[in-house]
Amino acid sequence: MTRRWFLKYGSAKMNIFKLRGLHYRHLSTITYTPPHLSLLADQCTSIHQLKQIHAQMITTARIHDNFAASRLLSFCALSESGSLSYALRLFDSINEPNSFMWNTLIRAQAGNSNPQQALFLYVKMRRLCVTPGKHTFPFVLKACSNVMCVYVSRQVHCHAIRYGLDSDLHVGNGLIRAYTVCRVLEDARKVFDEIPERNLSIWTTMICGFAQNDKYSDAIGLFERMVGDGMAPNGATLASVLSACAQSGSLQLGEQIRVYMEENGIELGVILGTALVNMYAKNGAIVEAEKCFSGMRERNIATWNAMICGLAAHGHAKEAINFFKKLKQEKVKPNDITLVGVLSACCHAGLFDYGEEIFHSMEELYGIEPKIEHYGCMVDILGRNGKLIEAEEIIRGMIWKADVVIWGSLLNACQSHGDIDIAERVVKEILLLNPNSHGVYVVLSNMYAETGRWEDVVKLRKQMKQGSLKKTPGWSLVNAT
Repeated sequence: MTRRWFLKYGSAKMNIFKLRGLHYRHLSTITYTPPHLSLLADQCTSIHQLKQIHAQMITTARIHDNFAASRLLSFCALSESGSLSYALRLFDSINEPNSFMWNTLIRAQAGNSNPQQALFLYVKMRRLCVTPGKHTFPFVLKACSNVMCVYVSRQVHCHAIRYGLDSDLHVGNGLIRAYTVCRVLEDARKVFDEIPERNLSIWTTMICGFAQNDKYSDAIGLFERMVGDGMAPNGATLASVLSACAQSGSLQLGEQIRVYMEENGIELGVILGTALVNMYAKNGAIVEAEKCFSGMRERNIATWNAMICGLAAHGHAKEAINFFKKLKQEKVKPNDITLVGVLSACCHAGLFDYGEEIFHSMEELYGIEPKIEHYGCMVDILGRNGKLIEAEEIIRGMIWKADVVIWGSLLNACQSHGDIDIAERVVKEILLLNPNSHGVYVVLSNMYAETGRWEDVVKLRKQMKQGSLKKTPGWSLVNAT
């Protein structure tokens, strides 16, 4: 340590460090020369401390060293104690930021609530002729995934090809993720096939992409190919495949995966455990689902939802409601998916009053604003309970435009309770949404026939003939229940 520098800067600034909470004793292990100010930025615990280091760098002209400035920028942009707005101002004050600085700021913006700013920053970077590297594209592609824009993803893909980085594993992984999020699976698969040597992350991203886009057989097929190539799956891979098994009814493969996990000592954590519970519950193996659920050391709301919704879907309505009561006893906060499962269970169990109570108390008790799925369950509850007028009022009072499924649920209830007046109004609404819903004519015609209104039956059938309407054999109405 040079005595001259310490006398000029160290003693004069010691009180400032104390004032801001960065006491002099914290700095005693560092050589107090201007070049080492950058090390202090790595030891900061708050933005206030970093501002002091920033001030020191300005007074010593150390801020013009890109390495030192990059340490400040990294803390501001990426640390939980930092400030992205401060990082942006700091970045704008740097004359010639290097690629590391650009990448740092793009990374921060990509994971922010406004990821398109990362894309704007990348455009600015290219206009200033700063060459992107293999560390740039993964963050830019993450922003593409978050904004779900396939057009921009393809442009970035072209840039990666131009710089010979499209075969890089991290870049390739980002491309596959961006394309699958945008539901362009053909492009994602093409990128996957063109990567010469794939790692586990690449395989997992592609399998997950298939599973999330309802391509369950493709996800399972790719998983079997991966295992056949000698690649051992990890928890993320297995969770994706279990999700595909849940949706496709592949209980046998799901059982094999569980055996594999037990033989290889793979811990049943929250994510993997929830995937396993969901797989069993969706496939109707309720006993096995409950065993997995009970064997989990830690659960989250998704785990509870898998059990509640699985029980409700397979006719175990009262058990689903009991699970919901246990959830409340353990002080786990339900979400909107939980309440859809509970309302569905109430409908099938005939607990209409309990279902109405839950629906009307969603916002007050749980802070959950009813969505169209909750309204659909409520219409079903009211319809089965014979409260057809209330059901119609709820539909017409929704902030969303009712779809064919909700109106169809009410039409089923009208048919069950013989309410032709409401049925006629419902049929008109369904035909406005889908003029090809020919089955509603048949339902209404049958209702007329049951009450002896044969003139209306003839009139309706003439109307069908004039419109060249033909009922599809074996189909009359999509039943929402």
